[in-house]
Amino acid sequence: MDNKNVMTWKQLIPIWWRWAYWANPAAWTMYGLMFSQLGDRTEMILMPGQANQTIKEFIEGYLGLESRYFSLVTCLHLTIIALFAFLFFIFIKQLKFQRR
Repeated sequence: MDNKNVMTWKQLIPIWWRWAYWANPAAWTMYGLMFSQLGDRTEMILMPGQANQTIKEFIEGYLGLESRYFSLVTCLHLTIIALFAFLFFIFIKQLKFQRR
């Protein structure tokens, strides 16, 4: 059974499609959530066929999440929120419900 609805991580995407990963706000959200929740964990995990590693090493090595991009992801989220709030207020101001 092949599920096409699962989010694919940046490391697993072909190099010529990685621009689409960064153009997707859902990818920013997953990046921020994974790194903020698990990026500082130092517990060891067991990976079949690989050496034991910490959760932080797994996230950086296998998923490609880096701490240097966390501030960028946060700024992108705040920018999108500000943009939608600005557009909302502009469009509500221009929308006229009654004309007298």
